[in-house]
Amino acid sequence: MELENKERRFYLVTTRIGGIPLSEHLEHGYEDKWDFLHAVEALAKQWKGRIGERVGERHDFYLLRFHDTPGGIPDEDWLPKYILKEVDKPDYLVEKERNPDETAQALDTAFQFD
Repeated sequence: MELENKERRFYLVTTRIGGIPLSEHLEHGYEDKWDFLHAVEALAKQWKGRIGERVGERHDFYLLRFHDTPGGIPDEDWLPKYILKEVDKPDYLVEKERNPDETAQALDTAFQFD
């Protein structure tokens, strides 16, 4: 489910997980709550330290788009919100979204064009 509002929100994937609904392990397809816990820990470890933009939301999961990939093709994955921490827009996206005139002016200054 794509988000309709245009407010961009960003989340850091952390390994400091808390609030895992272990009692809901059956709803997530796990017979054992400890298997569910280990799966969530592995998911957090896979994405840890990366910042993703929330582009979708379903139940207690966010679809995050990670823009920090080589080649500029973003990764996306559904992650549970209890392994996420809301953060500001990352600097590499702020740089990327600079005004083209500012970028041209910065290049002209760098190369000493008049």
